[in-house]
Amino acid sequence: MIPSLCHKMLAFRVLFYLLIIPCFTPISMAQQAQRNFVPFKFALTETVSPMSEQDLVIEVAKVKEAQEKFADYTSEINYWNAAYPSYRWHQVMMQVSGEHSGHKNGGRVVILHLAVYDALVEVWKQKKMHNQEPPYLVDEQIQQLGRHYDYSSFICEWSAAAGAAHRIIGHYFPDRRSTLDSLLRVFVDSRLATGLQYPSDIERGMEIGVYIAEQYIEYAGSDRTDQIWQGQVPESDSLWSGDPGPWDPMKRQWKPLTLETADQFRPEPPPTDWTSDMEELREFNRVHQSSDIAWKWKSVPVWDNLVERKILEYDLDPFAAAYVNAVFHTARFDAIIAAWDGKYHYWGIRPFQYDPEFKPILIDTPNFPGYPAGHTTVAGSIATALSYFFPRDRETFHQLAWECSESRFEGGVHFRTDNEVGIEVGNQVGSQVIQAFSGAR
Repeated sequence: MIPSLCHKMLAFRVLFYLLIIPCFTPISMAQQAQRNFVPFKFALTETVSPMSEQDLVIEVAKVKEAQEKFADYTSEINYWNAAYPSYRWHQVMMQVSGEHSGHKNGGRVVILHLAVYDALVEVWKQKKMHNQEPPYLVDEQIQQLGRHYDYSSFICEWSAAAGAAHRIIGHYFPDRRSTLDSLLRVFVDSRLATGLQYPSDIERGMEIGVYIAEQYIEYAGSDRTDQIWQGQVPESDSLWSGDPGPWDPMKRQWKPLTLETADQFRPEPPPTDWTSDMEELREFNRVHQSSDIAWKWKSVPVWDNLVERKILEYDLDPFAAAYVNAVFHTARFDAIIAAWDGKYHYWGIRPFQYDPEFKPILIDTPNFPGYPAGHTTVAGSIATALSYFFPRDRETFHQLAWECSESRFEGGVHFRTDNEVGIEVGNQVGSQVIQAFSGAR
């Protein structure tokens, strides 16, 4: 297929896809702030009472002390209290994961964000019951050194996120707990120095975060993300061959978060004859020596960067930001399960195996079956989920999903069929995730 025709077909596919995908009535973030957030899995049954006026007088003095301590460290305050509550802790998780030399549990990131979300749901519930002004509005000697949202300051949502994240990250990487403890202490001091919350608000927020995190840690103990594969690769010249290692085949057996079963959206069997798909790849390689998008989608965390940017562009409040992140990471997690169910059910062959003389532009093909493509299944799921929250950017999200799909073809690691089927499966998964969180099921 010649390049110009490829681009025309890509544009048509994007338009077609946007017309046929299921449509949901999106909930704006302003509307969401006026309704009840619903916990995904875990909640508190008890309520929390505010501190007495006498106790708050004592706590005002502690806020003043904190501001004096941080008088020369306003950059530290800004660092921990910028963006949204899980922002820095997500970075900590990524840094710790990157530095870890052993196996990285595949459920760690989604468990982090679900714990943060459910913890903030509880904080929001408490805030609605008790209206409380922040310390800087009670005592004129206290400065406002952070952003004050137009809702009660009772119980600190940032501290709830910190308590949950600290506990979750420490669970998955116990050798880093001393470092995490140090970060948490700096966070607590910097949060108190903002003048936005009393010490008791921070302490209670932390307690809520830890409580919810403990529930998720117990849940994660049976989510099968730590299981080791003991099966065998089928022997057939028409199927994928290789050694997938002990972890990869088990992704299809992870416990889904919203899918009814791992095979709920399993696609039809792949082609038995890949001749036309292979010839399309050969033709592309005859004309192109490299592909910018292939290397981009191999090396850049496009979707993670995008969701962070959209949360900041739309200036979402802490609770809406936690909601978006919870849905985003759930969409990715369940999409992986759906894709890997198909991969290890069909054992789809890769291009370089189908034609040993073919040299992929990306050089190294991932060491697992090809059908359906994992990148594009995740891309379809995330694009659908993000479109629900940011409908004005819907076309951009799905164009990115199709660029991701094209990148895997141009890189030579997938047949086009792998990618197109992956997009379709991903869209179904994304819709399922939205329904689960919105209560539409």
